[in-house]
Amino acid sequence: MAYNVPFWAFIPAGASNVPIGFWFNNGKSDEGAQFAQGSPQDNGGDLITNNQGKQLDLRGLVSYSITVSNRGSDTWMELEGGGLS
Repeated sequence: MAYNVPFWAFIPAGASNVPIGFWFNNGKSDEGAQFAQGSPQDNGGDLITNNQGKQLDLRGLVSYSITVSNRGSDTWMELEGGGLS
């Protein structure tokens, strides 16, 4: 399953390792291994995605996370990615 969600977060110029989280079905659905990245939506944005993560909390809810840094201009970020097979 691929996803592209515009305007997920605003990432200012010079921001470093901004935590970004997401889930499917309010955390009730484990969608397996996921790749995600921040895609700049404004000219001059230069986003670097790191620290892919997957968490299972004590209630059994699954969440995914990444960190995003911006080496360019202020930009809105589109969350894009999909499952790995």
